[in-house]
Amino acid sequence: MSDPREPLGDAREAAGWEAEIERLQITAPERVRVWRDQFRRLHVQVEGGDEYVDVKPMPVFPVSEAADYVSFLDSKDKEVLLLRDPRGLDPDSRKALEDELGRTYFVPKITRVHQIEDAHGAARWEVETDRGYRVFDIRDREDVRVIRRTRVLLQDADGNRFEIEDIRELDERSQRLLDTEI
Repeated sequence: MSDPREPLGDAREAAGWEAEIERLQITAPERVRVWRDQFRRLHVQVEGGDEYVDVKPMPVFPVSEAADYVSFLDSKDKEVLLLRDPRGLDPDSRKALEDELGRTYFVPKITRVHQIEDAHGAARWEVETDRGYRVFDIRDREDVRVIRRTRVLLQDADGNRFEIEDIRELDERSQRLLDTEI
C-alpha cells in the first residue's frame, strides 16, 4: 500500500518539475553577457556571478518557438544557465549568441521544388534553396513535418535539415508537388 502523504502520478511529476525549475538559474538578459574569446570559445557570464567557458547555447523550443528561452550547456551537456528572452541582451552579446545559434541551427530555406520522385523506397527531392540547388532523399513521411499549416521542416536521410517557411509563397508547381508528400 502506498503512503498517502506521497504525491502520486501527475502530482509527483509536478513536484519534480518544481524542483528542477528551482535548481535552474533562470536569468534575465540584462544580467548576462555573451562573447567569444581569441580561441573562438563562447563565454557566458552572469552579472556578479559565475562565468562559463566553451558553452553551447540551445533554444529550449527550437521548432515551435513557443518560449523565449536559451539554455547554455557545458562540455558535458549539463545545463549551467537558462536565459529568459535573449532579445533583451546588449547588442554585442545578442550578436554573439545569434551567430552561434545560426551556425548550430543552419537550415537552408527551400524556395522551389523541381521534382519529387520515388527512389527505392525513399523520396528523392530536387529543390532550389537560398543556398543553391540540392538533391536529397527523405526516407519516411514522418521526416516531413508541417508546423502551423504553412511551415514545413524536412530532415533528409543524412540528417540534414531544410525548411519551407511558408508553403503559400512557393510557385504553383512546387505547391502541387509538395501536396503529394504532406
